[in-house]
Amino acid sequence: MYATTLIKRMAKEERTLVRDGALFTALFTGAAGYFHYREYIRKAWHRSEAHYRLGQRITNCTPWKQMYFSWWRMPEEEWKVYHRFRPYYVIGQLDYSKEILIPRSKTINGQSVDGFDVINPFYCYEGGKISFRKSFAMEDPISVERAALIVRRGWVPHTYREKSSRPNEINSRELVKLTGCFMAGKNVHDYIVPNNPDANEWNNLCLEDIGIYWDLPNFDEAKYYYFHALDLENDRQTPLTPVKADSPDELINEYYGWRWHERRHKNLMMPLGAVAAGSLAVFAMAAL
Repeated sequence: MYATTLIKRMAKEERTLVRDGALFTALFTGAAGYFHYREYIRKAWHRSEAHYRLGQRITNCTPWKQMYFSWWRMPEEEWKVYHRFRPYYVIGQLDYSKEILIPRSKTINGQSVDGFDVINPFYCYEGGKISFRKSFAMEDPISVERAALIVRRGWVPHTYREKSSRPNEINSRELVKLTGCFMAGKNVHDYIVPNNPDANEWNNLCLEDIGIYWDLPNFDEAKYYYFHALDLENDRQTPLTPVKADSPDELINEYYGWRWHERRHKNLMMPLGAVAAGSLAVFAMAAL
């Protein structure tokens, strides 16, 4: 009532200024609030879908001979429908002697910490490469040999960059089980900053560059999808190494390229909506 009385006592020019200012404020804050509302709904839906798929039963997807006919060259839409965010585990031997570090910062306790993603080859008990020449010659097109997956097994802070700071990472014949999901690699031309394998300088996860650098016999198959290790079993991985697998939320944020969590959009949406409603009320009083 006091605000209504105050507006009515204003001169016509002052009421016009108040009316126009309230209208523009309502339009601006309403549009901003609606934008954050849409972002909140969109991100919450995508995150819930990803968590639902990641929460399914973890199944074995260690490459086997028949897998090479369909898996590595499947259309991207097929991967999105059947394999994106599907939890798998693979069994094989992790090669610690071949390692690639890609710089990536990580937020820990509200602070940005510099570090590296650790990439290693993971040799499976049955793998190989496809030879169409043998297929045309009516021979077995799959040659079984010591082929590998490209595994992104986790993140380490900058202090553990040197392998000497991780003495427990020693090659052995022991079979290792890794849990995570298969992610699609980008085209070699999609990266802005190229890698320089000759100087061992890596800036992005280009699977083709990595496969050629490691001289993998099946690099032409491994350049389409890589295995992203995730903490899906309450951190059951060995505590002897400082390399920690990403959480599902970290994978989701990176896949969609989100810088803001949906909670931040929700926290901005509510006050902006309140300001828009209040401005509309002031506009209505000034317009009478």
